[in-house]
Amino acid sequence: MVREPLDDLSSLSEEFTEGEQFYRRAGVRLSEPQAESVKRISEPPSAFHAGYHAFDLTHTVMLVERELVSTEVGQVMLKGLSGLEDETGDPVPAREEIGHGAHSGEAFLIAEYGEDVGGWLNVGRSSHDLTNVAERFVLRERLLSVGERLADLIDMYATRAKDHIDDPIPTYTGLQQAQVGSIGYVLCSLAFPVKRDLSRLVACYDRLNQSPAGAAVGTTTDFNIDRERVASLLGFDGVIHNAEDVDKSVDHLLEVGVTAATSASSIGQAADQFLLWFSDEFGVLELPDRLCGTSSIMPQKKNPHSIQVVQRDTNSIIGEAIQQFVAVKNLSGEVSLSPVILQQLSNAIEIWTNVVEAADFDRNRAQELIREDWALMTDLAALLVRDCGISWRSAHQIIGVLVRHYEETGQTVDDVNVEDIERIAEAYLDDRVTVSSSIETVLDPTTGLERRDSIVGSPAPSEVREQIATLQQTATEYRSRFADRRSVLEQARESRYAAIEAIINT
Repeated sequence: MVREPLDDLSSLSEEFTEGEQFYRRAGVRLSEPQAESVKRISEPPSAFHAGYHAFDLTHTVMLVERELVSTEVGQVMLKGLSGLEDETGDPVPAREEIGHGAHSGEAFLIAEYGEDVGGWLNVGRSSHDLTNVAERFVLRERLLSVGERLADLIDMYATRAKDHIDDPIPTYTGLQQAQVGSIGYVLCSLAFPVKRDLSRLVACYDRLNQSPAGAAVGTTTDFNIDRERVASLLGFDGVIHNAEDVDKSVDHLLEVGVTAATSASSIGQAADQFLLWFSDEFGVLELPDRLCGTSSIMPQKKNPHSIQVVQRDTNSIIGEAIQQFVAVKNLSGEVSLSPVILQQLSNAIEIWTNVVEAADFDRNRAQELIREDWALMTDLAALLVRDCGISWRSAHQIIGVLVRHYEETGQTVDDVNVEDIERIAEAYLDDRVTVSSSIETVLDPTTGLERRDSIVGSPAPSEVREQIATLQQTATEYRSRFADRRSVLEQARESRYAAIEAIINT
């Protein structure tokens, strides 16, 4: 067989251009430079550079410890990489300026010291390793921040609920008055979904915080690397055992997205509730001017911009999570969850906590709403069951007739009387009944709360106090959990830099 002469390789000695994947230079495997449009598509989120940096340092430590790289070369690599950190220890600005995405560390070392030094950095790992490690490294930090904000929000709900345990307000289904709760009770109802969100977030964090480092592209490497050592120095709780699982699975990203979307839903629904209460028609809630805006054309308007921005951002977060489930069905399986989604969620929670703290609830207006509608009728039907010994369905139907008749004749709840009830009951049952209790007590919303005193989870003041205590305990417990996890990460960071110093000073 006649061997063709090699192409001219002089281009390999040229410096690579800014933004180019330096290992993809024209004249090696591919014959022409990468299109600018493709370069832009492949750029990673800037936040991931913190993960690339930590992995580069840790991987180098492990290579030296395993004698896969000489101590002398490792020292130069570690000094060079450490020099990318600014005075605060942040490597992101320098790495963004270097370019080359996940391989910014290797690109820098090769440009600064040549391939005889920088060319050793990628021994036993791949681009997939870099991306997977950086995603988990950065997303776990953002998850902790979200969790801490959620704990603060629960605490704020509980604090505000304490002030309104005995203040009745209508509850609603289908935007129609249902029964009577209290403002404190409703605030607790908004906090309990957040409590469940915290439980999901911690479970998500623990599954996320497993190290993919060393999986390469699904079959590990034949270099004698130490995956456990890298995992420990990066603060991961363990190593993902199957390397092909690392390369092909994206469920950790989907779970982070769903966790964020579920929390966003909890906050978004609460924002909807507050938006209704803020409206002129409800008039139950007022916000300080610092949390509001106005109109450029309608001078009378005071717009609840803080509530609206929470609604907008939570909608965006939910949409981003849904998009990932669509992407995973592509043949490439390319799913990438930007850490921006968690930062956006953290900001939304902070704004919402400020809204809950600053909201001024109008007790008198809340009771007016009860008097203007029929939220107490379920209690009135229950009185008929107790007093007259008739079935619930019969009592339900009798009070339904009463409400229809009163609305048709322009009467309100203040006009309800025993005579009308007994007359309608006799017509419905074809038998006389006697209402012996005072209906004034039943039609007093405050006593309605107290009558539920023995029912677990009810709006009775004693029950709401227990709910508040549970919520406060939850906030304290999860703050402690997050502090423990942050402590593990900090200890890993200290061990990482101690190992770096030990090699440099050898």
